[in-house]
Amino acid sequence: MAGPSSSVELRDGRVRTLDGLAAEAGASLVGTAGMAMLGPRFPLLAKLIDAAEWLSLQVHPDDELARDLYGPQAVGKDEAWVVLEAAAGTRMVVGPARTLSAAEAMALVAGGAMGLESCEVRPVRPGDTLDVRAGTIHAIGPGAFVYELEQPSDLTFRISDWGRPPTPERRLHLAEAARAVEPSLHAELAGTGWRLDGGALNGRRIRLELVASGTAALRRPAGRSPEVVTAVAGPVTLAGAGFREQLAPLETAVLPAAVDACEIVADDGAVALVGSLPR
Repeated sequence: MAGPSSSVELRDGRVRTLDGLAAEAGASLVGTAGMAMLGPRFPLLAKLIDAAEWLSLQVHPDDELARDLYGPQAVGKDEAWVVLEAAAGTRMVVGPARTLSAAEAMALVAGGAMGLESCEVRPVRPGDTLDVRAGTIHAIGPGAFVYELEQPSDLTFRISDWGRPPTPERRLHLAEAARAVEPSLHAELAGTGWRLDGGALNGRRIRLELVASGTAALRRPAGRSPEVVTAVAGPVTLAGAGFREQLAPLETAVLPAAVDACEIVADDGAVALVGSLPR
């Protein structure tokens, strides 16, 4: 996982958190876009999710609602999923059933009565990418191994935990969810077969690019955004002025915004997932 509280090893051997480094380095790490968005805080979170059973049915707030509920430093959560592995029959919840009216969907959310039969459920395959905006009802199904790129937020409102008993650490958030849900939103398929439609997923708060079995130079305005690079299904090499790093499968590296240029090489069968801030 790479995110604000993640510990990272610097080239000089020191171990720090990304937020700690951002507080010291400012724009040289997070870029001008990062400073404009969140100030000296690391603006991205990348993680891996291995689902053995249905994860909770949930929704995330947008920035406006997060700050209304939790104060000016709170952050909402737009996210993107890349399906790395999927067992036969693996499915995802990508929104409310399209047969429901907005009022019907909201009543089910507020009453804690939304189940799979009330949801749009999509089969997924390895290489599928989905754009999941804040306000979208969603859930990851069993058999899925997923890379998730998102805003650096832990705000998750559970609508259902599929009958599992609630605990203080894992409770439902029906009132908050009712404020966060946008019933017209559905997670949108942004690419299949390890390719993204239009070459990149350029969302409101995150940008995702894929380099599959080939070489690519990062094309970005220098100093604007950091990149979070994760190797999938094989090794990936990062090379730039004065550095060369090889990432083993599922390893992640953070490229500071101050890095002038970088070439990414994904060996045969490998994929590099590159998260950054939108342009």
